[in-house]
Amino acid sequence: MVGSRGVPRSDEVIGRWFAEARRGLSGRRLERVRSAEADLRACLEANAPQLLTATERALLTLERQFDDRGAAARVAEAGVVLLVLPVFLEEPRWFGEDVEDRRVRIRLAEPLAYSVARAPGLRAASLGPAVWTVEATVEHAIWMLRMERAALRHG
Repeated sequence: MVGSRGVPRSDEVIGRWFAEARRGLSGRRLERVRSAEADLRACLEANAPQLLTATERALLTLERQFDDRGAAARVAEAGVVLLVLPVFLEEPRWFGEDVEDRRVRIRLAEPLAYSVARAPGLRAASLGPAVWTVEATVEHAIWMLRMERAALRHG
């Protein structure tokens, strides 16, 4: 569903992007990408009060009366995905089941951010700082993985 003024919603961009990311995958790799999508959506739901505008929070209350599951993603503009990605990459509760889940999530974050920034109806220029934050968070997450791996080897 595209929101007012033709601005796409988070649900739409997440769904479309992950459908493409799953294409051609099978087995455990497919499960990891599905799990990443489910957790990203859950992260958005968990952080909605901090990420949504006052108007979106009011709409969220109404939307949850119809269907609580995924309501925040249906209400939030697509740009909110850029705000939730750093939380998704930094909070341990969203790391997944193992190190490989975490690597998959880190690898998916930047391409998803770039896709969101190019979504029709969004002002790409105003999203630059949020994309840069995602890029920096990805770099930090990669660094953290390396440090954890080195600590395990030398610990």
